[in-house]
Amino acid sequence: MAITLDNLVGMEGGKYTDGTLAATASDNFQFLVVNEDTVFTTLTDQDDTDVVAEWAISGKTITKGMILGPKGEKAFKSVVLASGSVLLIKG
Repeated sequence: MAITLDNLVGMEGGKYTDGTLAATASDNFQFLVVNEDTVFTTLTDQDDTDVVAEWAISGKTITKGMILGPKGEKAFKSVVLASGSVLLIKG
């Protein structure tokens, strides 16, 4: 999936979390925007791929403004934050 301007401004919708979010494939959260400096505890795609390991960000602080997404056209499934907040954006 190519990221479009509509995606970047959230025209398809999204969800804020500062804790734990469980998503289904129909939620279709294709990427996330870090709202404030964040440390991820868990971040998986719909195939249960460990995105934290994939991006090598375990224990790292991801700074405000960063954009992350799982590989390919998979959507996020599980997001657990130790600190900070993110906006999950639908594709």
